[in-house]
Formats: sequence, structure tokens, C-alpha cells
Amino acid sequence: MNLNHQKVTAGRSRVRSRVLFASVAAAAALTGQLMAVAPAASADGPQSSGTAVKQRPSDTGRPSGTGRPADTGRPSGTGKDTHASPAPTPAPVQVPHGLLQFNADNTFVPPAGVTQVFVQAWGAGGGGGGGGGGGSLPRTNGNPNGNGNPNGNGNPNGNGNTNANGTGNQAAGGNGVAQRAGSGGTGGGGGGGGFTWCLIKVTPLATYGVDIGERGGNGLGGAGGSGGAPGVDGTAGTAGTTTTLTKSSTNRVLLTATGGTGGGGGGGGNAVNGAPGTPGVGGNGSCSTGGVNRSGGNGNPDGSGGANPDGIVGLVAGTAAGGNGGAGGPGSRYPSAPGAPGAPGKPGGDGYVVIYW
Repeated sequence: MNLNHQKVTAGRSRVRSRVLFASVAAAAALTGQLMAVAPAASADGPQSSGTAVKQRPSDTGRPSGTGRPADTGRPSGTGKDTHASPAPTPAPVQVPHGLLQFNADNTFVPPAGVTQVFVQAWGAGGGGGGGGGGGSLPRTNGNPNGNGNPNGNGNPNGNGNTNANGTGNQAAGGNGVAQRAGSGGTGGGGGGGGFTWCLIKVTPLATYGVDIGERGGNGLGGAGGSGGAPGVDGTAGTAGTTTTLTKSSTNRVLLTATGGTGGGGGGGGNAVNGAPGTPGVGGNGSCSTGGVNRSGGNGNPDGSGGANPDGIVGLVAGTAAGGNGGAGGPGSRYPSAPGAPGAPGKPGGDGYVVIYW
């Protein structure tokens, strides 16, 4: 009996030893886990000293034991996602195209959204000069209807020379056809207005002054001579004025197109024809931004006015062109008749402006 009791006792002792050993091993294993977890769990905070530390929620922002750093995927302290999509770019304002034409002084106000415009401008044309008056033949004691009548012995096909048409002239009462006094010279044509075409930056809704050049005035024809006096010279045409575009707030001139000069008056006739008037000179263009600049046409030797450069619009005939010179008056054919007066010249054309965007 005693032996059996001791065996049983001994058996229980071995069981308790095994249980105790297992408990110790389990405790050691748990301690190792805590030792392994602690450094990782406190990665964002102070470093572990090698002993197991119980983690607090405030240390990582997560429950203890996750084994991951307390990285939130956001910059520290912002609490917001900085990778949000940017705001969409607003669509540009659509501005309708427009075109304005000016043939008189006015103002231009760019519509909202318009920041630059194309401008074409012409200066005014110069006026044409007046024609000179015709000369006259001197009075004499000869009878114009005497022996030297136009159909007498000294006819153009007779023996006399063609200048005197016989042995004598009508003024002297000779035997030939009368000699005509010299005619007045043709007035010079005026010069055409200058031209500019450029792109200009503008301020929306600001005011810009448009000043149109005024045409040059025409010259007057000279009076015809009488009693042997020469004809009177025609007067010169006047110059056309300048076309400009100005920013009103600063009074800054942005472009100019100068006018053409006037043509000179034709010379009066005497024994010979009067000299033609000097042709006018075309104007010039200039722009603060460069652009395309052209000179207006000069007046022509035949008395016609200078032409204007082409633009994007069809100008009314004569716009910005130089005026034609007036014709000279014919000289008198008889001493009792005065020479004819010269014709007046034609005025130049007014300036013009086109603005488009």
C-alpha cells in the first residue's frame, strides 16, 4: 500500500514538473515576443532600451502590437491629403471679331476682353495746284482784219514760214495768220496720304481718340493776260493733314499717317506756254509697334494726283489720294482778246482708319 501511494505521489510530482516547465517556457516565449515587438512599435518615438515597454495609444496613434511604424501617409501635422487634383483652368473668354471704319474724327473703345487690335490708317491727300492763265498778244496799230487776214496770201500752206504763216502776223496787220499767245501751265497734282498698318496692344474699355486727316485744299487758276500781258500763275494746293490714333488717358500717339503736300500752281502763259506746277509729295506712315508703312504716291507730271496704298477694305474713290492739278488757260489769239484763265485744281481726299480684331 505504501509503495503504491509513493508511486502515485511520485507520478504526480513528475506531472507537476512538466506543467511547471511548460509554464516557464510559455512565460519565456511571451517575454521574447514583447522584447521583439517593443522596438518596432516605438519606431516613431524614443528608441527602446532593450526591456519590454507597454505601448500607449498616444505613442503611435494605433493600438499596441501592430508591428508597423506610425506612418499615416500624410505630412506630419497637416491632417489633410496634399495630393488632391488641381482646380480646373477657367475657359478663356470668347470675344467676337469686329471691324470699324472711320472717315471722320471719333473715339474707339475696345470691347471687354479685347487686348490688341489691327489698325490701318491713311493720311489725307494734298490738293492739286491751279492752272496758269493764258497769255495775251500786244495791241498794235495794225488792223487785224486788214491785208493780213487769216485766209489771205500768207496761208499756212503758202510761201511764208509756219510760225508767222506769211510775211507778217495778224497783230501787225501783215499778210498772214495771227500768232496765238502762250497757254498757262497745268497745276501740279497733290501727293497721296501716307499709310500704316500695325498691331497695337489696347486696354479693354479704355478710350482712344481717332483723328482723321483733312484733305488739302485745291489751288486756284490764274487769270488770263490782256493787252499783251502774260497770264497769272495758278496758286498751289494745300497739304493734307495727319491721321492719328491716340490713347486718351495718356495722350500718347500710337500711330500717324501724314498727309501729302499740295501741288504747285501752273505758270502763266506769255509768248510761250507757262511751266507746269511742281507735283506734290506723298505722305508717310509710322507706328509705335513697327508694322507695315508705305508712302503715298507723288503727284504726276501730267497734273494727276498721287495714288493711295491699298488696304484690306475698298476705299471710296479719291479717299486719301492727291487732287489733280487744274488745266492751264489758252493764250489769246487776237490782241483785243485776253488770255483764258487757268482752271482750279481738285482737293485731295480725306484720311481714313480701319480697326479690326
